[in-house]
Amino acid sequence: MRVRIVHRGYFPARAGAEIMAQYLAESMSRRGHRVGLYSRAMDEESTRWMAKAGVDVQTLPASAPADDRPDVVHAFDSVTPDFPLAALQMAREWAVPFVYTPASAPQVWQDRAAILDVSRQADAVFVLTEAERRMFRDEGVAESALHVIGQGPRLAADPRPERFRARHGISGPMVLFLGRMMRSKGYGLLLEAARSVWRSHSETRFVFAGPPWDDDCRDVFAAYADPRIVELGMLDEAGKADALAACDVFCLPSTVDVFPLVFVEAWASGKPVVSSTFMGGDEVVRDGVDGLIAAPTAAGVAAAVGALLADPLRAAAMGAAGRARAERELGWEAVTDRVEAVCTALTAPADQVGAGAHEPETPERAG
Repeated sequence: MRVRIVHRGYFPARAGAEIMAQYLAESMSRRGHRVGLYSRAMDEESTRWMAKAGVDVQTLPASAPADDRPDVVHAFDSVTPDFPLAALQMAREWAVPFVYTPASAPQVWQDRAAILDVSRQADAVFVLTEAERRMFRDEGVAESALHVIGQGPRLAADPRPERFRARHGISGPMVLFLGRMMRSKGYGLLLEAARSVWRSHSETRFVFAGPPWDDDCRDVFAAYADPRIVELGMLDEAGKADALAACDVFCLPSTVDVFPLVFVEAWASGKPVVSSTFMGGDEVVRDGVDGLIAAPTAAGVAAAVGALLADPLRAAAMGAAGRARAERELGWEAVTDRVEAVCTALTAPADQVGAGAHEPETPERAG
């Protein structure tokens, strides 16, 4: 099967939807499919990664090249409608199926009407949770076109938590935030919560890694300046794996999300997750099992983080439950199985449709 993936990207900072597109491209290529990626640009690490995976990366053309017709076009992300609309148009020019993974929460869509229009025209829409499926169904996307695929981790091998701690002078408890520094991700809530946590756990280090996003991000960090707050900026894949392995608690108190990829990466690293309230959040994080769902306030976040720091055995048990869940149902092989099954059915010759084709399995619903 020839697959053309289309994704705009959040350059120069990599974000969840972009990483998903790259992981799927790599997985499909490894299975013998011919995969190409149209994108605006690629950072150096991603470029090397795609080349190694045998994925052809090109700039999005103005129209569908006649000599580059795939069997299916797959668009990722919904923050802006330009690339999904371009992908849909190319699929129609080529007369091939169009599939779509929106990947981003409706609150960050810049053109809701356009994204919903693309979704309604797609031959398949891949969603990450049952809550997202219900939302698209209620907006007029055909039930038969919606497929829950879940998430999967992909971490650098051989993480070295001791190296990370030594490099940053961390010997006591460590809480990690890993993501874009934007209000909806909750980095400000965690900064404010740190002061309450320190009343009972004064040696705790709060480590923040990710690109600054909000215009006043630097001012926010300056307002909470403290030697126990470690701001690292962007990490490469090895650094991210080291940080996740080194922390005691992973905290991303996001209020606008679908299914943060980094949650699965934290679970794969055996760490408990502190989340907050977003669409389907109680489906993603099993409260009290593999993490805690905090109220979207500094006090709520402080209470959840403090509870896990105060009870290391409980925190470890939640991390172990998360790791078991990730190994059982949240892997990229399973995600690729679901996507591949749908694309295979859509590209099957007419006389084979219905002869053994079936709805792909969906990830077990949390709860």
